[in-house]
Amino acid sequence: MSAAGGHPSDADREAAALPVLEAAIAAARDRDAAALLAVYDDDAVWLADGETVRGGAAAAERHLAVATAADGWADAQQHGARAALRWSAGDARGAIIVEVRRGRIIFAAAASG
Repeated sequence: MSAAGGHPSDADREAAALPVLEAAIAAARDRDAAALLAVYDDDAVWLADGETVRGGAAAAERHLAVATAADGWADAQQHGARAALRWSAGDARGAIIVEVRRGRIIFAAAASG
């Protein structure tokens, strides 16, 4: 914990988020809808393609759509509670950028290119 006000450090946040990120990647690799839903907070927000979607079920559904098309996932690239979950599908590449709080994904944004 940080000395300033007892707030967790980036390293603390990173360590706390890692199991959630690993679970999200495993669920995406397995295309497991229930496991993806389990890592999303009920109030999660998903941003992609000019749309903002609210709710864990809707965010997990969109994550599953990406996972269904992907044929590979890299390990999470983290900074504190934020991470890039990088995927590939043939020559296509993309990432889902997430933020984890209280053991659940609260924010996700998808990008591909």
